[in-house]
Amino acid sequence: MNLGLNEEQKLLKSSAEKYFHNNYSFEIRRKYIEGYLDKNELWKSLSGLGWLGLPLSTKHGGYGGSVSDVMVLMETFGAFLVTTPYVYFTIMSGKIIEKLGSSKETLSILSDISEGEAKISFAFAEPQNRYDSNKINTIAKKNDNNWLINGKKNFVVGAEECNKLLIPAYCKEDQEIKLFLLDKRNDSLIINSYQNIDSSSVADLNFDNFVINNNNLVGSFKKEDYYKVFEYLLDYATLANCSEALGIINKMYDLTLEYVKTREQFGKKIGKFQVIQHRMVDLFIKKEEMRSLNYMAQVHMSESSKYRKKKISLNKIFLGTHAKNFGQDCIQLHGGMGVADEMQIGHYFKRLISLNTIFGNVDYHYKRYAGI
Repeated sequence: MNLGLNEEQKLLKSSAEKYFHNNYSFEIRRKYIEGYLDKNELWKSLSGLGWLGLPLSTKHGGYGGSVSDVMVLMETFGAFLVTTPYVYFTIMSGKIIEKLGSSKETLSILSDISEGEAKISFAFAEPQNRYDSNKINTIAKKNDNNWLINGKKNFVVGAEECNKLLIPAYCKEDQEIKLFLLDKRNDSLIINSYQNIDSSSVADLNFDNFVINNNNLVGSFKKEDYYKVFEYLLDYATLANCSEALGIINKMYDLTLEYVKTREQFGKKIGKFQVIQHRMVDLFIKKEEMRSLNYMAQVHMSESSKYRKKKISLNKIFLGTHAKNFGQDCIQLHGGMGVADEMQIGHYFKRLISLNTIFGNVDYHYKRYAGI
């Protein structure tokens, strides 16, 4: 089996690297985070390059890219530390609307996502559920032509940048999952925003008899139908994060290799010392192991949920153990400079740590793997 990139993927990788090299350097990234540059302009640029429509079907204004195509892009995101909510806005929100939406009005939103006009964050996580994706405690109750929503959503990524929110809630009356598309510009909506360790914006949402018009209902689904689609998209998003982590550890390796080749101690470059050379070889082996696991998971994404879940969990287990140690070793080889804010390596490590806990930590995926 040929696991190398095809010509289209090589072109995608090359164009993404060229764009981010010119428009998203480490210094420019800092300006985006500190608010000196408008993140909306970056999002429009990604749309102009066709990347927002990459995972979406051509029937709905997308480009019909494969899972492997998206992973090539995500790896490049990791290499340049692009902390946009691409996974939440495009992969999760876009794909769940594509798979569960039925009306023309709902499906027309997909072209808006591709064009960068609709920035929809999927608010699925709840504080009391940990990583349990098969449970929704937010309750929806019909009230004439409206719905009353009660519950909490936490760790909503991109809540600052989005203009709409996708809210799943459980209706006790018919025992179905209701999916609502809500305009964020609502004075009654309680949003508690904060910054994650990797400088990405996240928020918690509180719904206390929150009124949503019936026109905002995307659809009503049986629990088994909703969870089947949601679990697949959760694995898709998890693999995307693992691909981003792969790009991060590749970049951390390159930065560390460059550092040990130039840093002098005891009258010679520290890369000349055999113990440093051995550690660099160990790091190289670890990053190639992660690449192999990532490619294996991509191959199994189209198979049954049993095999797919196993391969995805293996990726997350590796990310939470070996990749974390990988980052710590890179920091240590930089010495005290490794944790300085001016050095890139520390910022890559923060993002790596953040990706370790999103969509399930090591303990969760050990249990999931053992239970399959």
